Order: sequence, then C-alpha cells, then structure tokens
Amino acid sequence: MKTFMYCLALAGMAVFASPAFAQAPTLSSVEAKFDTTTDGKNPDTKLDVYVKNSGGQEVAKSEGNEGQWDKHSSHSVTLEIEGNPTKADVASGSLALTFHPRGSDDWKFNYQVTLKFSDDSSIIKTVEGCQLTQYNTARKDPL
Repeated sequence: MKTFMYCLALAGMAVFASPAFAQAPTLSSVEAKFDTTTDGKNPDTKLDVYVKNSGGQEVAKSEGNEGQWDKHSSHSVTLEIEGNPTKADVASGSLALTFHPRGSDDWKFNYQVTLKFSDDSSIIKTVEGCQLTQYNTARKDPL
C-alpha cells in the first residue's frame, strides 16, 4: 500500500509540474532609458511611452513626461503595467513614442527599454538614431 501511494504521489507531481500546468511568465516591470544626443527636449514638451502587445493593445505606459532633457543627458522613465500581460503577448509587440511639443522642438536621442518578467527573464530593446519634432511626433518600433 505504501508503494502504491508513493507511485501515485510521483505521478501527480509529474502531471502538475508539466509545462501544460506551468504558469506563463508575466510582465513585472518596464523601464525606458533615453539618451539625448545632439539636440535636447524642451521643458514643456511632453513624451508618452507605450508598450503594446501583438494585437496593438497597451500593456504598459507612462504619459506626460516633461522636463528639460539637455543634449548628452540620460533620463529614465518607469512604465505602469496594465493588466497581467504574458511574455508571449509582449514578445511580438511594439514600443510607441508620442511627442507633444509646444511650438518648435527637435529632439534627437537613442533609447533602451527593459521589460522584466515574473520568471526573472527579460527583453531588452535598443533603438538608436531617433528624432522627434513638431512635424514628426510619433514613432513605433518592434520589440
């Protein structure tokens, strides 16, 4: 009887530890770091940052980021996660930036977004040579 119970317990552990029963990793934090290059962002210009899933729905955001971002400076923004997006949903998604200048503004920058997940894995996306202006106010980059 003892051997039967032991075998039953092992079989139960094997079934519930299988990948079919494992929880998919979920997004736990997002940080965007902007490195201004040769032209800074004006203090009254706002920047919105979005992470979108493969279906184009927002899963993380930070809106209305203001402040003087001088040339050759770095600024980090923490995004607020919406819902409980999985790594699979986010991995084929995109990053979207929306620029809200008041008048004339020309901002040149590079940026890096770090997405961390509940299983301690991460996705890091680096984009270089970016420019947003009063005429070109948005950009979208794949993850």
